[in-house]
Amino acid sequence: MSTGSISRPGRFHEVGFYRSDDEFRALIVPFVEEGVAAGQPVIIGYDDRKASLLRSWLHKPAAVTFIAGTSLYATPARAIASYWKMFEQHTAAGATQIRIAGDVPHEGNGGRFAGWDRYESAVNTVWDQFPVWSRCLYDVTTAAPRVLDIARRTHPRIVLPSGQFQDNECYQDHRDFQPLPSDPDPLEGSAPALEVTDPSAAQVRRAITSIGYGQVPDAVLEELEVGATEAVNNARLHGRPPVTARIWAASGRILVEVHDTGPGPGDPLAGLVPALAETGFRGAELWLIHMLDLDTALIRSPDGFTVRLAAGQAA
Repeated sequence: MSTGSISRPGRFHEVGFYRSDDEFRALIVPFVEEGVAAGQPVIIGYDDRKASLLRSWLHKPAAVTFIAGTSLYATPARAIASYWKMFEQHTAAGATQIRIAGDVPHEGNGGRFAGWDRYESAVNTVWDQFPVWSRCLYDVTTAAPRVLDIARRTHPRIVLPSGQFQDNECYQDHRDFQPLPSDPDPLEGSAPALEVTDPSAAQVRRAITSIGYGQVPDAVLEELEVGATEAVNNARLHGRPPVTARIWAASGRILVEVHDTGPGPGDPLAGLVPALAETGFRGAELWLIHMLDLDTALIRSPDGFTVRLAAGQAA
């Protein structure tokens, strides 16, 4: 176990746990103040209450970039992309260390944790080219046990309110990380409004329009059509036939599943970052899906791989 701050620049992804505002303050204020004092960019993505507390505790809150609202953590892929853009700008301006802290959504803070387990694992590698020091703090009084379990398995280092650091013996490398199983959607318990084998993307789009019209706002329906198009394209390009599309609908919610009999992507980061190839984006379909405002799940099962997309409010 070590004590105190680390002065040398580097890449760190660490977790801290707290039970009170006092413990939260002990974990976050030195982290921010030391960064500000060193002239390092500090980016904070907390809710209004925590951001207000932090501003009241800091000597120079104006030196910190506060990102308000839920835009930063809209989806895991968009959070990675947004941070990437900020990191590029700061390193281009000469930053040798960038500090970030924020809350990923989970049910304990009013959000949904689905997908954020993969995000916490992914950020151990996706920003390797940037000198990012990320401190993720979890309130053990509100976070569910499964959320805390993920936090323990996705951070190489633990920081304590005392200021001490310790290596995390529970940490799993992203290649070995086991994400949470996807929760079943309530609509899956009923018969689908449509089930079709080997459809074209255009057929699925038309079916979504027909079945979903009036169930959800038009803008939401359009996002689902885009996502379903990419899911069908992904299954046709990278999956194994037959490809099956299923659509469910209820007042205020639409669910689409695109299934193929292949094993699914081998890359544990699939969908969270685009993989560049000489001929363009390979695997871009899953990444584009994850950039949309949809409830997205990648589900592996003994009979194949399913991309599940939902729009609207769950029952």
